[in-house]
Amino acid sequence: MEVSFLDSAAASRAISRLISSYDELHWSVAWGSYTPLAEQLIKNAGKFRNVTFGIAFSQTDPDLVDGLIGLDNCYVATKFADGTYHPKVYCFRSDERVAAIVGSANFTRGGMGKNLEAVVELTGSIHDPALMNLLKFTNRSATYGEPVTQRLAETYRLSCKRVARLPKAPRDPLSSTTRLSSNGVSSRLIAMGWNHYSQAIYTAQYHNVDHSLELLRIAQTWLASVRSFKNLGLEQRKALAGVIGKNQKTSPELDRDWGWFGSMSGMGDFANRIKENDAYLARAVDSIPQKGEVTKDHFDRFATLFVQAFRSSHRVGGVPTASRLLAMKRPDVFLCISEPNLELAAKEMGFSKSTLRLENYWDRVVEVIRSADWYNVDKPDGADGELWEGRAAMLDAMLYRP
Repeated sequence: MEVSFLDSAAASRAISRLISSYDELHWSVAWGSYTPLAEQLIKNAGKFRNVTFGIAFSQTDPDLVDGLIGLDNCYVATKFADGTYHPKVYCFRSDERVAAIVGSANFTRGGMGKNLEAVVELTGSIHDPALMNLLKFTNRSATYGEPVTQRLAETYRLSCKRVARLPKAPRDPLSSTTRLSSNGVSSRLIAMGWNHYSQAIYTAQYHNVDHSLELLRIAQTWLASVRSFKNLGLEQRKALAGVIGKNQKTSPELDRDWGWFGSMSGMGDFANRIKENDAYLARAVDSIPQKGEVTKDHFDRFATLFVQAFRSSHRVGGVPTASRLLAMKRPDVFLCISEPNLELAAKEMGFSKSTLRLENYWDRVVEVIRSADWYNVDKPDGADGELWEGRAAMLDAMLYRP
């Protein structure tokens, strides 16, 4: 067996040469980029025997994953549950001749170019123990993967958009995004850019945008001024819940249309819980952080406590009342779903309106919103900055139909 040492540039040249000159490709690689070398790889997909790329921490280029859609004997590693899928093994075989590139270099622009990498090229036969074991390794690595479908590629691309805004990318980029339905992944709202979104909001037929933003600003000020929802005054709690009556609007801040983002005036049991200052209801609102990331764990705790607030009621609070409170607490994350916007929300987000429940609200509504292009832009300057702060709740302006 022959052994030679290569730097990253030499490794790239060697891989290109070996792709062309060998009949079979057996790869196990942590991460890859869509480069001219990747294009050469894809053109030789008929040689794939076991080619597996990892996607941990969203380090693989979504364009490369798109290029792998539908290719036989090609996988992305989604089933490696412990630690990180992290190999860099490129094996090539023609009959009994085998070559391998092994070392630190990923199939990325850096790994195949500007990075400082240490790589060895091994050349020999199938009977050389090291080369035989490397082929077995790539075969075993493929068991951690699944074929690349259109749905998987779309979901992975969405996850990459999401994690770009997080302080630290999760090891499994599909952990939350896979909860989206196929209709949710293809939602028109996801591909909408910020300019399209803001134009749709500002030209909405039924919302007064200035008044809506002012209401959200007052709600945020109130909630930030107390340690708990229970410490707010009765009229403030009623206003935030959308159940305040005309005669209870006793101050300039209260004297406005609190029906924006969902009027809950017909929800008698909910209004009673607000009036009684139910401890479970207050704890539910308090479980959603005022600032920072909101996780599904936060939401699940909210949902559990919210349902507990109706433990003695004939009617249990549902999506409209729960999402009204959520939208007031975190208008950058939650949208109030109620009768006037339910039909369009279901159509645009890809779910059946008759099946929306509090237990699936996060997956069907929040995850679609958090995957959208307009949602994941940096905060704009000027007046759009305030709209951005309430961008999830303000989606109501686009979806509302009286």
